[in-house]
Amino acid sequence: MKRWLPFLLCFLHLLTLVFLARQHPFGNYATETDFYHYYAPDAERIAAGQFPQNTFQGPGYPAIVAGLGKLTGLSSDLFTVAKWLSVVCAVLCGWLVFVLFARLFGFWAGLGAQLIAVASGEFPQFSINAATDVFFLFVCLAVLVTFTAERLSARWRIVLTGALTGAAYVIRYNGLFLLATCLIGILLLNLFEQSWRERLQSAALFVGMFLLTASPWLAANYKHRGSPLYNTNYLNIATEFFPELVKGEVNQDATRALESKFQSFGDVLRYDPARLLKLYPVNLYESLRHSIAGNLVVQLVGWLGLLGVALAFVGRRSKSVMLVLIAGGLYWLLMGLNHWETRYYFFVMVLYAGFAVFAAERWLMLARAQSWLQAKAFTTIPGGLVAVMVVSSVAVSRKDVNEFLGALPMEVAEARDFVISQNAAPNSLRIVARKPHLAYMSRQEWVFFPPVKSLEELRAWLQTNRVDYIAIGKREIKERKELKPLGDPKKAPDWLQAVWRYEPTGLILYQPKYPK
Repeated sequence: MKRWLPFLLCFLHLLTLVFLARQHPFGNYATETDFYHYYAPDAERIAAGQFPQNTFQGPGYPAIVAGLGKLTGLSSDLFTVAKWLSVVCAVLCGWLVFVLFARLFGFWAGLGAQLIAVASGEFPQFSINAATDVFFLFVCLAVLVTFTAERLSARWRIVLTGALTGAAYVIRYNGLFLLATCLIGILLLNLFEQSWRERLQSAALFVGMFLLTASPWLAANYKHRGSPLYNTNYLNIATEFFPELVKGEVNQDATRALESKFQSFGDVLRYDPARLLKLYPVNLYESLRHSIAGNLVVQLVGWLGLLGVALAFVGRRSKSVMLVLIAGGLYWLLMGLNHWETRYYFFVMVLYAGFAVFAAERWLMLARAQSWLQAKAFTTIPGGLVAVMVVSSVAVSRKDVNEFLGALPMEVAEARDFVISQNAAPNSLRIVARKPHLAYMSRQEWVFFPPVKSLEELRAWLQTNRVDYIAIGKREIKERKELKPLGDPKKAPDWLQAVWRYEPTGLILYQPKYPK
């Protein structure tokens, strides 16, 4: 019966996510903006044999979504494909968390880690989200689980993890932390107990499999953009380290504004290297603080996780444990170059969960080894601590999921129906909006809201940029405060005509009046 418990948890986890996912029919205005902006359009481009346009992530995720869309017959509803992909990957993540930490610290530690991880912070929300986060975590965990799988031969472990690491890189470029982790595991930790000559051969095999897996994208990137490693994540670094250039923003307005100033990572590094060196340690500290005090995990899990890391260094220095700790450290160092978002740290969340359960058990073992706390009643404390971590994690994440489902932008569906009723031809209309949802869902062309600072600037922009609709809602007015009069059709200028309004949220569609 005991060995079936992880599978039972996976089944219950799946049932829960299915129930929640059915209440999420289309994307919200938060992180699922990237789905409508980048992932779904790129999935359609890839399906059509075209080059993807997203310069911040590789094409791995949209390629998978496109393939699953074709396989399931849902190519016209990629949001549904992406949502259920997250559901399946979330359940698989729970299973891999169990396998990894059961292998490191024992069966019950793996089970506790599984319970805590799948219920922590924003992870349940993203488990029904059309986004890359849970899918990427699944691949990262698959790398560690495969690399530490002693039942497989060393060669098979190296070949499989090399391929998986290449896949992780093509999904998200920060997957490079796995490349460094595995090379350290092969060369310095000597995880496979090899001579130096054998280690070098294994490292070459690993890198070769990484390059073989990533090579189609590396070649295509070189052909279309001039470099196999081209990406624009340097803009994210610039917004974080030079906030005065973008008024402290890290959103699309910020990265778009910096496109003309920075064209490479070198440009960012040369702009003010002293500040980069000064602020980088601050960013590392802030990300650590957020990981404990924010909504990644409940604080008990965070603090016990750090204690578990310390205890692992003190008394449990197995090569596999060290490999996992190195992976976490490298990931933290890499992400210190970016701004904080909880979803970016799901890999750290998993480590907190596993090492927190380890700490809950290990401290008592150390105490009893010194002839302290010998009474039988003390043996219930570790289980009690794990139960408290699980229950408190569920309470926090339940509230987060309810808020997420309650923030569904119903006005988008209503606006979509209006636009389609006016013109059903795809891609024949141009829609200006802060978010891409309406344009994508109505199969029209999205035009990002121009950086105008007044109604007159908007009018001047419209004279050289002909569009069919301008969507004005709370988000547009929040980012373009000078356009606040457009929030009331009665105050709109005579060159804009309000043709549709969603009363509950105040979203308005305007049509510009052009000379005939």
